[in-house]
Amino acid sequence: MSTAQRRRGAVLEEALVEAAWTELNRTGYDGFTIDAVAKAAGTSRAVLYRRWPNRAALVHAAVRAHVGSIADVVPDTGELRQDVLATLQAIADRIVLVGIDVMTGLLSELAELPEALATTVPDVFERIVRRAAERGEIGTGHIPDTVLQMPAVLVRYEMITKRTVPDVEILVDELFLPLVRHHATN
Repeated sequence: MSTAQRRRGAVLEEALVEAAWTELNRTGYDGFTIDAVAKAAGTSRAVLYRRWPNRAALVHAAVRAHVGSIADVVPDTGELRQDVLATLQAIADRIVLVGIDVMTGLLSELAELPEALATTVPDVFERIVRRAAERGEIGTGHIPDTVLQMPAVLVRYEMITKRTVPDVEILVDELFLPLVRHHATN
């Protein structure tokens, strides 16, 4: 008679995240439930709730495990425009990979996610802009958070409402860079 090995720690968490990813791909965000993930992982809801306080947090963990974060690799091409384009393309690619419906579901429950998540995009764009200022490409004036958030918000909006990847060059050339240059002027 063999006894099943009880999963713990990182092994258990990986199994839970994998079960969540599988369930998310099977049902989409609307059909995703903690109960179904617990059943698929062969565990209880309590085990999941000890790690993630709600379904949005669990979905975010599964998404992050499979597509990473834009903060993981911030482009550094040596040119502000190219860095911004590469970052926006990475955001759009992640949305496509995860699925627009899943992203829409997550955004609808943004208040359920860690507060630090809301600063990820502006932090990435702030790093890109700071490097451009250090290279002398732009001035060193303060860029408001609303400007730093804007390109990613517009990409998400276009993808959610029009169900297509927007022309990121227009967003960068006609909106973001003029605003950055305006604010960065000393």
